[in-house]
Amino acid sequence: MRFEVLGPLRAVDSSGSVVPAGRHQHEVVLACLLAAGGQAVADSTLLEALWGRDPSDSKQVALRVLVHHLRRTLGTGSIIRAAGGYRISLAGHQVDADEFVALVDAAARDEAQGRLAEARDRYRAALRLWRGTDAYQGTADTDQVRAVSHHLGEQRLTAYESCVDIELSLGRHRELCAELSAVATENALRERLQAQLMLALVRSDRRAEALLVYERTRRILSDELGTDPGTRLQQLHTAILRGPAPAAVPTAAPPTAARPAQLPAPPSDFVGRDDELAALDALLAPSRPGQRPGGAVVVTGSGGMGKTALVTHWADQHRQRFPDGQLYLDLDDDVPATVALARALVDLGVAPDDVPQQAETRAAQLRSLLSRSTVLVVLDNVSSAQQARPFFPGTGDSRLVIISRNRLDGLIAREGARLLVLNPLHVDSATRLLGAIAGMPGGADDDIRTLVMLCHGMPLAIRIVGAHLRLGAGPGTLVVALHDERTRLARLSTTDGDVSVRAVIAVSYRRLAAPARRLLRRLGLSDAHTIPPGAAAALAGIVAGTVLTDLVDRLAEVNVVTIEADSRISLHQLTHMFAHEQGQLEDTSADRRAAERQLLRWYGHVARHAQQRIRPTAGEAHSAGVSDPEHLFLPDLPDTLTAVEWIDTEADTIIRLIAQHGGTHSDLVWPLAVNIRGWLQRRAPRDTWISVVEHGIRAAALAGSRTGEATLHGSLGVAHSLLLQRAEARAAFQHASALFAQGGDDAGRADVEASLGAMLADSGALDEALPPLLRARHLATQLNDPDLTFKVELNLGYLHRRADRQQEARDAYTAALSAAQRSSNRDWLSASVHTNLGRLHLLQGDLDQAGHHYDEAVRLARSTGDRMREAWALHGCSDVFAARRNLPAAVAALHEAVTILETLGDRRLPEMRARLSELLSDSPAGQPLPQTQT
Repeated sequence: MRFEVLGPLRAVDSSGSVVPAGRHQHEVVLACLLAAGGQAVADSTLLEALWGRDPSDSKQVALRVLVHHLRRTLGTGSIIRAAGGYRISLAGHQVDADEFVALVDAAARDEAQGRLAEARDRYRAALRLWRGTDAYQGTADTDQVRAVSHHLGEQRLTAYESCVDIELSLGRHRELCAELSAVATENALRERLQAQLMLALVRSDRRAEALLVYERTRRILSDELGTDPGTRLQQLHTAILRGPAPAAVPTAAPPTAARPAQLPAPPSDFVGRDDELAALDALLAPSRPGQRPGGAVVVTGSGGMGKTALVTHWADQHRQRFPDGQLYLDLDDDVPATVALARALVDLGVAPDDVPQQAETRAAQLRSLLSRSTVLVVLDNVSSAQQARPFFPGTGDSRLVIISRNRLDGLIAREGARLLVLNPLHVDSATRLLGAIAGMPGGADDDIRTLVMLCHGMPLAIRIVGAHLRLGAGPGTLVVALHDERTRLARLSTTDGDVSVRAVIAVSYRRLAAPARRLLRRLGLSDAHTIPPGAAAALAGIVAGTVLTDLVDRLAEVNVVTIEADSRISLHQLTHMFAHEQGQLEDTSADRRAAERQLLRWYGHVARHAQQRIRPTAGEAHSAGVSDPEHLFLPDLPDTLTAVEWIDTEADTIIRLIAQHGGTHSDLVWPLAVNIRGWLQRRAPRDTWISVVEHGIRAAALAGSRTGEATLHGSLGVAHSLLLQRAEARAAFQHASALFAQGGDDAGRADVEASLGAMLADSGALDEALPPLLRARHLATQLNDPDLTFKVELNLGYLHRRADRQQEARDAYTAALSAAQRSSNRDWLSASVHTNLGRLHLLQGDLDQAGHHYDEAVRLARSTGDRMREAWALHGCSDVFAARRNLPAAVAALHEAVTILETLGDRRLPEMRARLSELLSDSPAGQPLPQTQT
């Protein structure tokens, strides 16, 4: 198949017959795909080309229908689904535009080597390929197609001018007059064409007409552009007036070039960034012999991070290092490299008429100029590696600094550019910057520190707040205005709206393809600023790992997110707020609700597996009636410690999810609360434990889950017990037992009866404690459950010890240890038995056995991540050391235990603190506190 775009778009088969693409919409899709040259075109681009901005969801289906028709017409393998869009496979096909470019390039090589006749033939062959006035005629409905069409049209005129130059040099001026007159009239602003027409006319003895062409061109330039003809036309006009016909079009002499000093003024209040300035200073280091000069650096970071401020400040400090000038080119709005190259050459003294037409030639000429001078070239707002690549210096002392929101990895990989990523300012630098802008030198008060915190280290936000302070706003008033996350972005704007954090972030957002924008909005749904990749996939409903990886890489490439070392996806707080706002604006409430449920399912799935590692005997909860979908990027939790550490990292997020969604997604929230009980008991502060469980109980009640309510009431009773809140603990245990009995769950009932008995024994109600423990023993025996047996025997041992029945206590503890050895949760259960056995032996005066059991309990508790049992065992170790008169070791062990329990809020903390004070008072005066590992 041959695709012809140099005129109206059409496809031609091998027989030369035109293959109709279909209706106009089919042609528009085909034009977009061909203009992309085999690269993927996003669905959003195609939808906008067909139906304008914000097409309805039904149009996505219509697009698939259009593509299906094209595949059937052009061949099933012709159009391929790729990366959230489509691309056309050009293998085995021809495109007349490619043939045109190849002929023009070959003609230029022939011309450069003096083969003028061959060059002329190739130029003419290339020009004959055109069937209309414009490429993609009638289908240039998108910016991309229009840009490609314009570029091809420019190449066509340039090739024509080159061909005419050759034909004039071959004496074909008379044949050219009519053709040139028509082309020059259609392109009245192209001075090279007008000069060629003037030369053809005067050499054909039509001097008066040549002068009329000049006069017509002068008037048009004056009326439309307010300028005079260029040097080339003026010299030709003068030559025609003075004498015989010139042999060729004159070459314009370059104007005297001033030393460029184009960098914007540096900020007067620049502070901090010492490491970043040092990284830029490394650009100035001379290259060692045989080493390629390190002449370029990419300064990147999200919008508002102060990239241009950093570069202009640094460049101003080193003006003397670049005696031949400083070029500054703003490539915003995706200025093509060929246009920027022309401007750079002119700024360095090349006459506009002598700027080469081909981008490659312009780049080569720029390298030549830079190699002979010492110039700093700064490219700002670079959007792609292709924009910046032609500006890289070859040899010499010139340097290139590229400022971009994108990482431009291609320049790092191929050109060896250095990468400098700007992150949020540190608190000290941010505070000094705010003070400098606000005109408030000196120490920062609480309000100023709070304002710095609310700006999250973004220099642009800090500058906006500083401007408000400078204009008289009170710090306290601004703190109140910015404190609400729902309106903070709206407040981070100057009063005239000229500078706005939201607008800066929106620039990056608008440049993303639709799938990446959707992922960013979904990330904004979670309150967490750092999220695991699997949770991100769940939020966005992504079911293919490669799709998620590609989208996250795209977001990271443009510095909208950061990929942490552990693969978690991190958003700057202000970007997170923007993403959340956009989600409220662009996504339906049903979409957001579905995403929340997907997130809860993912966390519930991982929490269930973590619970199996942390406390496999506790049972697990599934959402009734909710199938378990295939999840992506699940964490590897091979053992207890890994599972504990994973929930440590995600605990804040999980706890917020439980608190926020219990009323809206109760069927998913209560299982999540059930499945983190093991972690709550080992790691969480007691008030956090109680709060999470109470949220879970309410969710279970809403969802109608008696099992969920009973299980969580049992956990609530344990938490109250550990805080010596005995009335609350008794009520929770009794409620749980009744619910388990109603549901016929003997295992659950035995568990809470055993807990109730332990709580009563601990409170001294020994007679009351025995009946629930015996009921629990009976149920455990019937069920032949080693975990229940362990719990009952352990608590019976404690009861007997409190009643001073030492042998019965030892027998019960021995039975508990035997049951623990048969459990899948052996180490965690055994730690409790060893702690109790240590206490029993200590009371009997057997210090060796007591020390052995306490050491074993510490080891097992640490291996299972149980901070509470570790602290209790360390307390016992301290008592053993004290009994042996080893006060430094006793103090060290007890200090470590107190440090652990201070984060948990355990009931034993006051007792341990009092004991620690007692031990310290017994220590020799001035003895330092031993260093401990917490």
